[in-house]
Amino acid sequence: MIKLNLILLKDKRRIITLTFSFVSILFLVVYPFIFKGYLVRLATSIIMYVALSQIWNILGGFAGYINLGLVGFIGIGAYATGVFMNLGFSIYLSILIAGTISTIVSLFLGPPILRLKSGYYSIATYALAFVFREISNNLNDITGGGTGLALPISGMSILTMNRYFYYNMLVLTIIVTLICIRMSKSSLGYGLHAIKEDEDAAKALGINTTAYKSIGFTISSFLSSVIGGMYAYWLTYIDPISAFDSKMSVLVIIMAMVGGAGTVLGPIIGGVAISLVSELLWSNFIEYHTGFLGMVLILTVIFLPQGVMDLFLHRKEKLSFKNFGKTIQENLKKYRI
Repeated sequence: MIKLNLILLKDKRRIITLTFSFVSILFLVVYPFIFKGYLVRLATSIIMYVALSQIWNILGGFAGYINLGLVGFIGIGAYATGVFMNLGFSIYLSILIAGTISTIVSLFLGPPILRLKSGYYSIATYALAFVFREISNNLNDITGGGTGLALPISGMSILTMNRYFYYNMLVLTIIVTLICIRMSKSSLGYGLHAIKEDEDAAKALGINTTAYKSIGFTISSFLSSVIGGMYAYWLTYIDPISAFDSKMSVLVIIMAMVGGAGTVLGPIIGGVAISLVSELLWSNFIEYHTGFLGMVLILTVIFLPQGVMDLFLHRKEKLSFKNFGKTIQENLKKYRI
């Protein structure tokens, strides 16, 4: 009888999940026909950040390796897409080429960087983004240097263009989400989770931790470059500062951590919530924007290391201040701080 009830409960949850997913996707599909202008562009930006926070989550959430330089590969994707589109390639072929270039770069740089631990890895990824930025700033004949690079204008009407970029970003985000869902249930996902819990123990069990981290690093590099390429086409103009904007990396980290790093649903929740809050602050309280988001990140790392998802899953424990000092130490350790 108990077994039957568990099966029925599991089926009920599955039905609710599928129904919610279907309704959500249906709403997203019809959204550009209900709303127009600014609201469509805002939704496109939110969808893009949801994708980026999930991409960051591959290593930052599953493996606990905080990547401060995701924007480095976003920038590579943006510039590579711009260069190849100016050579006459289509947007879709250009972003695939951009992703391939980032994959090759990550295969060379991933293994040595991923041998670093804790803050050293984070500093290395942060520095890497600056290296890419300086390279783009000095390749005048290819990237336009500090002057920047203009991408071909689509020639579509504003209404059509808004819908075009919205749907393209939505499709890319759905693909990223499906990849993350599949990864979380694969041996790669389990291996990355094992690395997060105890990397030395994972090695003792025979897990090639460097290989697992390198695969995750390569996948995230490819996906972030693809998103970066579409983002560049949306902007129609990029320069080293905008393409390698470190604030984008920080914002993505905040989104993933607030929603729930290490989960699939968490970055989606965080991406939507922080995007809306960020837009509200930027529009009305620009002087408090950066400080507020920084405070949100600090409080999340200390009190909710797995974000909002952890609050719902372990409500009693997380709302209790009984072992305050111990809780802070455990939470900081989870993020290798």
